[in-house]
Amino acid sequence: MSFIINELCKNGFMIAYEKDLSDLKGLIEPDSISPDDFELLEAVDDDVVRVLLGSIDKVIKCSKTYFLINNLDEMEVMENEEYNLLASDNYYTYIIDWESKSYKDLLYNLNAVYFSISQLLYHTTCQIKLDEVEIPEDMYDEFLDKYSDLLRGKINPDDKNISLLYDLIIDLNTDLGDIDKLTD
Repeated sequence: MSFIINELCKNGFMIAYEKDLSDLKGLIEPDSISPDDFELLEAVDDDVVRVLLGSIDKVIKCSKTYFLINNLDEMEVMENEEYNLLASDNYYTYIIDWESKSYKDLLYNLNAVYFSISQLLYHTTCQIKLDEVEIPEDMYDEFLDKYSDLLRGKINPDDKNISLLYDLIIDLNTDLGDIDKLTD
C-alpha cells in the first residue's frame, strides 16, 4: 500500500509543479514524501490534487484496516525486507513512469495510473486467494475479464482481505471518475 501512496503523491506533486508549485519544480522530488512535503501538497489549490489526496486517504484507511483485521504490527511489516521486496516486485510489474511533460498530459495519464493500481490490487487479491506469491499467467488476463463486474460490485468474495481490496479498487475508480469530470 505504501507504494500506491507514493505513486499517488508523486502524481499530485507533478501536477502541482505545473501550476501552483511551479517555483518548487526541481527542488522537491515528486516521489519523495515527508510530513512537510505532504502538508505542502495539501495546500495546493487544484481540484485534481484534492482528489488524489482523497485517494491517498482511502489507501491509508484500507492499509490500517488490513493491519487490524490481520492483527499485524504496521512497523514490523514496513521494516520487513522480504515483504518490501515482494511489494516492490508487484509494484514495478504494473506501474509505469510516464514522464509526462505538461499539465494536460499528466491529467490524461492519471487514467493509466489508476488502472495500473487496480491491476496491482487485483494481483494482490489473487496472491491472497491462492496463498502464493507467484500466480499463474492466466490470472494476469483474468483481471480484464472481471474488471467491470468488480466495479459494479458483482463479485463478492468470502475472504475479508480480498473484499477490502476490491472495495478499494471500486473507491479509487470512483475517484478517477471524479478526476475525469474535472478534466472534461
